[in-house]
Amino acid sequence: MRKPFIACLFLLTVNAYAAPSLQDQIAAVHQAELKQQAAEKAAMQAREAELMRVAQEQAAKQRKAEQARAAQLKKAEQERAAAAAQRKAAENAQAAEAYADKKRDQSYEDELRQLEIEERKLKLASLKARTNRTDDYIDQELKQKAAETEVIQSQADATRNLSEGSKELLKSEGEARKKEASNWFK
Repeated sequence: MRKPFIACLFLLTVNAYAAPSLQDQIAAVHQAELKQQAAEKAAMQAREAELMRVAQEQAAKQRKAEQARAAQLKKAEQERAAAAAQRKAAENAQAAEAYADKKRDQSYEDELRQLEIEERKLKLASLKARTNRTDDYIDQELKQKAAETEVIQSQADATRNLSEGSKELLKSEGEARKKEASNWFK
């Protein structure tokens, strides 16, 4: 709609100044239309170039943002992996320490069991030796009892002998006094 209006306007202007030939007027209109089309084409190309530049800038910004997000995700993943490795190392160290404690405790318990077994073996050997020598022990105990009995018997004999000796002494002394007392009156 613009083109015919411009063309008419152009023709009127040209007719007003001079009366050029119709051919010149058509050429001038055609020339004006070509200029108008070139100007519109240039404006459209400028708009397309501007849109292209804006689209490229947005694409570049988006790529940068995606790269930054990817870098952040990678960094976060590395941090998670490092934290997991650190936790695993701590768990392994704790498990190794627990295993060492358990092994130490088991060694100590094994030694205690071994000592108890040796003590029981010694007691058993002592009981076996005593059992094997029971007759000897019985003989010794009988001899000890016999010796004690003999000592008691000896003490009893000694006490009896003393008492009989004292008795005899007292009898003899009594007889001697009787004799002496009977001699005094005679």
